[in-house]
Amino acid sequence: MKTKEKLDIKVIRSQKQYNLYLKEIERRMEVDPLPQSETGRELEILTVLVEDYERKHGWEIPQTNDPVDVIQKRMEDLNLRQADLAKVIGDKTVVSRILNRSRKLTYSMVLPLSKLLRVPPEFLLEKNAA
Repeated sequence: MKTKEKLDIKVIRSQKQYNLYLKEIERRMEVDPLPQSETGRELEILTVLVEDYERKHGWEIPQTNDPVDVIQKRMEDLNLRQADLAKVIGDKTVVSRILNRSRKLTYSMVLPLSKLLRVPPEFLLEKNAA
C-alpha cells in the first residue's frame, strides 16, 4: 500500500497523536497487509505503540470472559455514554439490558460495537468457562 505522505512513526506523546495512530491502524487493517510487507510491519509497530500508550494511561482491556466488563471499561476509557452505544447496536433499552446482563450481545452487534470501542471483536464474544 502506498501512502501519499509517509507517516513519521514515533512514541505516542499526545492524545492527538494517539487518535491519528488509531485512524492509521484502521486504514491499514482495511487493506489486510501481509505481515512481512512494509504496510504489515508499520501496522504492527503502530499497534504496539497504541497498546503501550493505552497501558500507560490505564486503558488496558480487562482479561475476562464477560464482554460486559470489556464494554464498561472501554466506555469509561473513551468517555462514551449508553446513547453512543445505542447509535451502533440498538435503542437505549437494548443497551441498558446488555449492560445489566439481562440480554446478551448478538453476533450482528459485535462488529459495530468492537469498532466503536476499539477492541478486537473476540473480546466481545462470551467465552465458556472451562
